[in-house]
Amino acid sequence: MQNKNQWGLVFYLCAVAFTGACVAVALNNPYSHHKNLYTTLLPAIGLAFSLTAFFAGHFSYPRVQNIKVYLAGYITGLFGIAYFALYKFFWALPVLPRAGNGFVVFLYLLMLVNGAGILFLSSAYKYRLVRQITLSVITVESVLVLVARLSPQATQWARGLDPDSMWDPVFFTGMLLFALVAALSWFKVRNDFYLGGLLAGWAFFFAPAWASRVWFHGVNPVETALFSMMPVYLTASVIIHWFLRMEHRVQYDPLLHIYNRDFCSKIISEQSNINTAPPFTVAMLDLDHFKNVNDTYGHQAGDVVLYSVAQAIQREVVPNDTVCRYGGEEIVVFFSQKSLKDVVPVVEKLRAAIQKMKIKTRKKTLSVTVSCGVSTREDAAQSIIDVIHAADKALYKAKKEGRNQVRSAKTPLEQPREK
Repeated sequence: MQNKNQWGLVFYLCAVAFTGACVAVALNNPYSHHKNLYTTLLPAIGLAFSLTAFFAGHFSYPRVQNIKVYLAGYITGLFGIAYFALYKFFWALPVLPRAGNGFVVFLYLLMLVNGAGILFLSSAYKYRLVRQITLSVITVESVLVLVARLSPQATQWARGLDPDSMWDPVFFTGMLLFALVAALSWFKVRNDFYLGGLLAGWAFFFAPAWASRVWFHGVNPVETALFSMMPVYLTASVIIHWFLRMEHRVQYDPLLHIYNRDFCSKIISEQSNINTAPPFTVAMLDLDHFKNVNDTYGHQAGDVVLYSVAQAIQREVVPNDTVCRYGGEEIVVFFSQKSLKDVVPVVEKLRAAIQKMKIKTRKKTLSVTVSCGVSTREDAAQSIIDVIHAADKALYKAKKEGRNQVRSAKTPLEQPREK
């Protein structure tokens, strides 16, 4: 699916721009002149949006079913409470000992581990297991945070990891590790509705915050600004990711994992973002003797066959072209800006590849064939439905002449009626 194959460069660039704006604001508004900004306003915003991110992640799961989003929301909520409530608002909690630099460095390390760990999680866990994993992670990390905060000596070791200068190896190591987490998203979350860019942008916030610790000691305006805006970014990104997946699901066939008939209808009526200007070629593919598969081996085997064929077609033509379920066992492929001469060899290659497939079902390993019909829109006066009808006639011809072959037909050009 085309939307699914995008990593999320826009999300990542937004994080870079957002981070740059935070640094610029902090540097142009020094703590000495804007004390309330850094001790009250920004911490309050950071804490409020950390809790919002917590709920955004939690309520996203029934809609996007992704543990990465679910856990990122919970972890951001925990981080916001730890950093803003237990560290920045320490004056509101006089019973607690003052937190040292070791506590903040410990939080950086915790978020580094969390960021890397989220990327390696599978998205295929069942909801009960997702809840168990999340509850376990949050419980363990909450205990660690409380111990680190209530017992300053517990994080004495972390003070040695606080960089003293740009030439400190710890400085470069921290920057490199946060950059590595962002880079890993390209390899681990590349096909999940912009989620890779979302998580990479989330990790990106920590790199300049870590760098700022070299120049600021005590109150760090850059760190405070970045950490207060990071949950704002995450909350907004999760909501956008949420709606992208919901929009996609409306146009998605849950069995075949390709676009459904509703999206196909949008293309036919030229209401989609697909370029339908000539040349625009349509290929209709239909499984041969599919009723025999259902009758002999059962509908479950038939579903496996349909899915396998649909995915074989999709692997060959996506992301440049669009695959839809037209109805039953018929699949239609739309080729933008490609002529009949371009498409027929592609469809012939697809037909041959499907013929060679060995599809494993519960009862037996099956082989199937497809018949294909192809036609092209050569003139803007030709409607897409005319092209589909011509391709369907070519498909009927392929079946009539023995199946397992590709046939093409010319789309008729309607003559203007005389008045």
